[in-house]
Amino acid sequence: MHKFIFVLATIAAMTASLNAAAQQGQSSELPDPLELAAKMADQLENDLELDAVQVFKVDTLFQHIYKEYYAEVEKLSKAGVPATSGQYLRASDKWGDYSDKVLQTILSEEQWAKYLKGNGGKNKKAREKRMEKDRY
Repeated sequence: MHKFIFVLATIAAMTASLNAAAQQGQSSELPDPLELAAKMADQLENDLELDAVQVFKVDTLFQHIYKEYYAEVEKLSKAGVPATSGQYLRASDKWGDYSDKVLQTILSEEQWAKYLKGNGGKNKKAREKRMEKDRY
């Protein structure tokens, strides 16, 4: 579970770094989306006892999400959107919501319940609250 928290903290730091670089108009050394996807898949495999097929699906899901999220953030940056803009958080929430919806179809009911009991569930609730009230 501690590793999962570490991975989520890494993602948050990556997002903050990308946003700061976007605001300053600089390129930033960010973790490779394929590496992040592999780390997330490995972490969920350990935490939720995923089988090989689930690991493959989760890895594929995160590869897609990270690539698309990076592209969206880069587009915002090139458009001159300030890093303090809620548009970056909105993009993160959109892809987080998508991730949860797909993860729920990949995981068993027991695995999904365990995922929701951890930080995944806390993040999901906070994201849903922001999205519901459009707090950006």
